[in-house]
Amino acid sequence: MPSGSPVPLRDLVTGDPRRSVGDVLEFVDGAADYCSNFGKQWNLFRTVQIDSLAGSTESRSRFFAETGWAPSELPDRVVLDAGCGAGRFAEIALEAGARVVAVDLSEAAYACGRTVARFPSENRLVLRADLDALPLREGSFDGIYSLGVLHHTPDPLSTLRGLVRFLAPGGRLAVWIYERPRPDVRWLQPRTWLRSLTASWSADSKLRLATFVTAGCFPLGWSLSWLGRSGERLCHFLPYAARHHLARGNLARQWTYSVLDTFDWYGPRYEQPQRAEDVMDALRSAGLAAVRRLPARGMAIVGEAAR
Repeated sequence: MPSGSPVPLRDLVTGDPRRSVGDVLEFVDGAADYCSNFGKQWNLFRTVQIDSLAGSTESRSRFFAETGWAPSELPDRVVLDAGCGAGRFAEIALEAGARVVAVDLSEAAYACGRTVARFPSENRLVLRADLDALPLREGSFDGIYSLGVLHHTPDPLSTLRGLVRFLAPGGRLAVWIYERPRPDVRWLQPRTWLRSLTASWSADSKLRLATFVTAGCFPLGWSLSWLGRSGERLCHFLPYAARHHLARGNLARQWTYSVLDTFDWYGPRYEQPQRAEDVMDALRSAGLAAVRRLPARGMAIVGEAAR
């Protein structure tokens, strides 16, 4: 990766924000927010996936597996967190010594601001902005990552290609995105047809649904979870996100994590899984080289900008 920029992070921002909310610079208003559910989700469940608050290493493990970086590569590098949510991965990058600009369209940006507030102010900047209209200088970032985000945008591949413009020479873009299965049998899963029924519901109504279906299915999902990987697969046919394996021995955390991810299932307006070859073609067409899929769980793909 190229050497880190000495420029203050605030100088990477183009234009003036509409306002500041705490340390968060706001470039959009509520009318532009097509994913407001994530604002509610991450402000309500902020601590669940933050390693330092949850006593976990889950986010750290995911971050390095899905970006392909080693911790030793990140000190002083300027990186963009494209779709930061509550800041679970921004925290990991900052702990590794990176300087992070974190962006989210929803009010989750405020949750991220609280998560990263413990780090030196010169190393962090949080924006509430649209990934398709980033108020940032192009060619400014040694690395960009977008993990679990782009499938919730109106046009995932277009947004992905647009992010490439913000890479500095030699920089890496890393994306983790839902993979469309072959054959596409998602219609067999209750969550698919339930989503079609709840698309127009309010975030509060979707949260109540998530809580209700989790309560109804939790005992069965907990029992299946003891069957290992086969039990996890069977849980795919339940209408809730069974997250028992992530908090074995802690039923309260299993419950909270399951409600969180069930809300995550039913909340978004868009959910558009992609095929690996289409994601890789999008990165190549945008000018990246060494495009490859990483051996992470799920679909993690990276590409490198020419030096």
